[in-house]
Amino acid sequence: YLSFVVKAVIAALKEFPIMNSSWDGDKILLKKCMNIGIAVAAPEGLIVPVIHNADSLSVTAMARACRDLTERARQGRLTLEDVTGGTFTVNNTGALGSVLSQPIINHPQVGILTSESIQRRPVVREDAIAIRSIMNVCFSFDHRVADGFEAGGFLQVVKRCLESMGPETP
Repeated sequence: YLSFVVKAVIAALKEFPIMNSSWDGDKILLKKCMNIGIAVAAPEGLIVPVIHNADSLSVTAMARACRDLTERARQGRLTLEDVTGGTFTVNNTGALGSVLSQPIINHPQVGILTSESIQRRPVVREDAIAIRSIMNVCFSFDHRVADGFEAGGFLQVVKRCLESMGPETP
């Protein structure tokens, strides 16, 4: 599901470009490119390879890029270019069974989003209880650059995008 989460993050970054920036001491630097870091648990520890120009990729191409970077990270075959230039990070702690986490921002980036484990839970839908697949997303951001209003809007876009994806999604 990681490629779908990354695509939703990209849609949110387009609507809230402040989250695709960095703090530079006394000013905000907006980034033109969307280079998404993906946290990978490798044998030597956590590493964050970067999908450069991620906004230009389809969901399928994104899945290939994620798989390629993950495999090379775990084999110790990443290059310097593979781990530099990230503008936002996505972490998939759900792959490890986590349902709630507090991610730490990958400096100098402004934000990091984690996708948690997808679980079947009872929810209320139109005055009835239904069983649905639910995934928490957790978001940490730099308050020197953005506030809760932008963060809340960013998360709403991520949620809307993820909920709108289905078998017919190109």
